[in-house]
Amino acid sequence: MIDLVARFARTSQSSEPRRTGAALARHLAPFALIPAGAAYCLLYEAVFTDVQPDFAGSMIWAIATLSPWVAGAMLFERLARSAKSRTQLLILGIGLACAAYAASCIAALWLGSGAERAYFSRLPLLGVALLAASLYPLKASTQPAQDLVPSGDTPPVAPADILFACAAGNYVELHTESRTIVWRQTMRNAERVLRDAGFVRVHRSYLVPWRTIDMLVRDGRSVVEVALRNGRRLPVSSRYANNLASQTLQ
Repeated sequence: MIDLVARFARTSQSSEPRRTGAALARHLAPFALIPAGAAYCLLYEAVFTDVQPDFAGSMIWAIATLSPWVAGAMLFERLARSAKSRTQLLILGIGLACAAYAASCIAALWLGSGAERAYFSRLPLLGVALLAASLYPLKASTQPAQDLVPSGDTPPVAPADILFACAAGNYVELHTESRTIVWRQTMRNAERVLRDAGFVRVHRSYLVPWRTIDMLVRDGRSVVEVALRNGRRLPVSSRYANNLASQTLQ
């Protein structure tokens, strides 16, 4: 039991993303809007009014009216990771920008600003938010590149590089560390070709080399899953469980 917990911990740690200094700076960048807004208020009071600049009042004004924009920018950064198209990014940006605009206007009215100034002075921020959404880089696809290889009895990639093989209709996907090669082959023939290289059939859709298996997950006496060394888990069907039942991993 302790060994299983330790292996799970190692897998979790290896898959946890590392936050770099640049990424942290990008996440915290929206907070710079508040001191910038306070500085703008101080400059405006000093140049265009006869009012004595008030640092505390300017900071309160900036916090109240710009916090919705900061929250919107941070929420956009989080939700944009799952966007798959420019249209989705624009819809997300428009929705969050409109919500931030409304909240900022309400805060300005509450602090005593006139209606005209409260609404019209924030229109540039609305435009900037939409421009940022239109220029925000789409996340690159994390799917590995796929190469289509004709059928044949010779695997298109060295068996030692294959982590597992997966059925895909009339093809077999050979998954490696860096890419997926689509082999025009049936699973039955792929099993025949790869058997001598140490591959075992664990499911009608999966072939796995023994060297990549970390654990056999059992339900009573039957093996129901194989846990690979890279953290991936694959199902084991009852039809092929006997291929694994008598094996003990070192």
